[in-house]
Amino acid sequence: MLKTVVVFVCGALIGGLVVWKLPALGQAAVKDQAKTETAKVDLTALNNDVARLKSITPSNSHIMEDVSFHYSNLWFAGQKKNWPLAMFYYNESRNHIRWLLAKSPTTKTPEGEVVNLQGIFDGIDTSSLATLKKSIEDKKIDEFTPAYKLTLESCYACHKSAGRPYLRPMIPTVPPQSIINYSPDASWPS
Repeated sequence: MLKTVVVFVCGALIGGLVVWKLPALGQAAVKDQAKTETAKVDLTALNNDVARLKSITPSNSHIMEDVSFHYSNLWFAGQKKNWPLAMFYYNESRNHIRWLLAKSPTTKTPEGEVVNLQGIFDGIDTSSLATLKKSIEDKKIDEFTPAYKLTLESCYACHKSAGRPYLRPMIPTVPPQSIINYSPDASWPS
């Protein structure tokens, strides 16, 4: 009998708690529904924002033009043995390639074949680009020049793989940036 009374009292307490909390649970459900409706409005705004960002994202050719700019400046900084400036342009070149890959890890050839740019870059990054970086860190012009050329050849191999063999990089003949002094001994402006 005592067992029955304990079960009855526990049941009554639990039932009382449920009845007491039921309005709060109902209000929580109404709040959740309002959040869902707000999320639908936010989802529409989010889709509009994504479409806007896609419309203003630079093309791959624009990003690669930045790579070309930095990589050309790297050549002249290295030839002047301005190793901190060379490392700056090395990093800018590499980071812009990584930006392109974040935007477009694959591309299609003119024939529609999908090319894994990320995979190609991973190979270049651990071979010719790593060799070029080491030549800059070691401040060795006799290693820098062939490493720079080897990286250009790696770039061209990527261009060919992407179906763009007409994009033939070469050693630059004039600096793309006429406002930068490549001399490591420059004293102006100070």
